[in-house]
Amino acid sequence: MAGGYATSKVLTTAARIGLLSPPYDPVSPEIFSDNKKLPVKGVFLLLNALVALGIYEKRGDLFALRDEILRILEGFPGLIWDLIHQDHLYDVWGRLEMGIRAGKCPELPEEELKRYPASLETFLRAMHAHASFHVPDILTRLNWGGIGSILDIGGGGAGFALALTRRFKDLKVTLVDLHDAIEITRKMTFHEPEAPRISFVACNAFTDPLPDGPFDRILISHLLHIYTAQENQTLIAKAAQCLKPNRDMLLLDYFLNDEQTAPKEAVIFRLLMMTGTPSGDCYTRSEVHTWIHQANLVLKKEIPLSGGNTLITARKP
Repeated sequence: MAGGYATSKVLTTAARIGLLSPPYDPVSPEIFSDNKKLPVKGVFLLLNALVALGIYEKRGDLFALRDEILRILEGFPGLIWDLIHQDHLYDVWGRLEMGIRAGKCPELPEEELKRYPASLETFLRAMHAHASFHVPDILTRLNWGGIGSILDIGGGGAGFALALTRRFKDLKVTLVDLHDAIEITRKMTFHEPEAPRISFVACNAFTDPLPDGPFDRILISHLLHIYTAQENQTLIAKAAQCLKPNRDMLLLDYFLNDEQTAPKEAVIFRLLMMTGTPSGDCYTRSEVHTWIHQANLVLKKEIPLSGGNTLITARKP
């Protein structure tokens, strides 16, 4: 377990230098190194490590992605952005001891601050990929009859917005996020045929007025863990005012059990929030139930999803 970062770094470095990107042809270390202006020794060693990990295989003097890995990369083209995003988080995890000792997010190094907004685009593309992992479950486990409009709060990257408008041809989505995220998301989605059915609204959902609505459904995905409990309670109550009666709010995030020891992914992610955000945290399902009740909503379902995520649905009477 303690050495797990080594395997992770091999994988994310391969993603960063292009060994997991199209066109996915067999690789000659010499030609790849020449094209990327890299020393051949490091590339050769990295490719051998990828063989050892079962990602590549050797075919004579060439290295080729294994068929099962190729299917994954082709099936989830946004996965490469998630891998690069994970590499950005490597530096954050490296400050974990500092965060534990301080009990809060350490001050960010200057070199990390300089990576913005390039790192923001990587993050948004990674969030787009994350959404594609969850959409199939959300589509099959919820009733979408009569849903014509959705308010997607914090939906930068448009992963859910695009997936849902592709699935439902009459659906319109209003996507709310901060100004920088909206500008990048607009560029990401400009050529998508569904883009005209997505309205982009740049605002701070916590402090600015939300779009009027009312909406058939409201989605808040992987946003609550960035903010305090009081801010989240306020946001849910505020968003509830934009929801039609007898319609649902969807809350998707890393929610904890009451003992705060499971799901494993959420417990670990909570440390990342303490180390990488000024006030982020992961919250128990019971805390979320309280926010729902205080917003005059009625708890409807809790649906466990992959990767330690939970979808909580609440209905406006």
